[in-house]
Amino acid sequence: KPKSWTGQLRIVQVVRETPTVQTFRLADPAADRLPFDFLPGQFLQVEVEPEAGKPARRSYTIASSPTQRAYVELTVKREEQGVVSRHLHDRVSAGDLVKVTGPFGAFTFTGTDADSIVLIAGGVGITPMMSVLRYLTDTAWAGDIFFLYGARSTEEFVFRDEIERMEQRFSNLHVIAAMERSPGTVWMGPTGPITREMLTAAVPDITRRRIHLCGPPGMMAAMRKELAELGVPEAQLYTEAFGPASLPQDSAELEVKPAPARQPASPSVAATTITFSVSGVSAALPVDQTVLEAAEGAGVEIPYACRAGECGVCVIKLLAGDVTMDVESGLAASDKADGYILACQAKSTGQPLVVEA
Repeated sequence: KPKSWTGQLRIVQVVRETPTVQTFRLADPAADRLPFDFLPGQFLQVEVEPEAGKPARRSYTIASSPTQRAYVELTVKREEQGVVSRHLHDRVSAGDLVKVTGPFGAFTFTGTDADSIVLIAGGVGITPMMSVLRYLTDTAWAGDIFFLYGARSTEEFVFRDEIERMEQRFSNLHVIAAMERSPGTVWMGPTGPITREMLTAAVPDITRRRIHLCGPPGMMAAMRKELAELGVPEAQLYTEAFGPASLPQDSAELEVKPAPARQPASPSVAATTITFSVSGVSAALPVDQTVLEAAEGAGVEIPYACRAGECGVCVIKLLAGDVTMDVESGLAASDKADGYILACQAKSTGQPLVVEA
């Protein structure tokens, strides 16, 4: 798995894809290749400062292919509630430096895990699929690629020209897209959301294929239901629960908030202690506080993105003690077995903790 990196990249190009979506091409200002490697489907965390001293972070899936060593591209939708996406769209231009950390994420496909792939995307959930699609065609992968895409309208069909060119050029790529026709555009394809009939018509023997799914929550839920009813085994379905299109609206952008002032633990919430072994800092840890919250209160930096247990960015090693985690979908079973925890979810069971941070 590629190692994560933190540093500044320069925005070398900004491309308007649709009325609400832009692609930002980033390169290393000091070298002719990227300072990190990534897998198709991984994401980067971007940090900006919309207001001085108030950093805000957000994770965006990489849309470009890992075969492009000189740059990485993030395709970002401008969300009205989104502090980071608004900043990128409205205030960032070619030549600017942006702080990034990554890559992160296990929603990847390189062609070695299956002999065919079904990619189902909705809205800006197309970005991890584009990285996979570009990578597989760049590397002349021989398997069948079934690409199903749902957008609100033709105006919002991101990468339309490129996908149409790819489909003409690569006989193993089969594209089905469904959306409403915007005024002044041509659309001969199906309208409305992706249906079960579309799935079965587009993908022969769908129950035996590996499927990747990313899109808005409603679309993901509908697709899961349709695929289950078609008999697709759960083990063959991979979803990006944490991604540009799939977070609920209210948590779609995450500001880095200053840590709250530490309150003395009330008698009902017995405090234990947490020790951060790398930083050499110890702090009180009330039972209702997560390891990440305690770290923020103690001035110890632990990278994070979703704060919801989904993305795996805040994974750290637990050296002593026991924790409970409400959500741990972002933690690989092998990492858990090796003693790793998600800082944003981990809470003490009552005894002191020691973590590697």
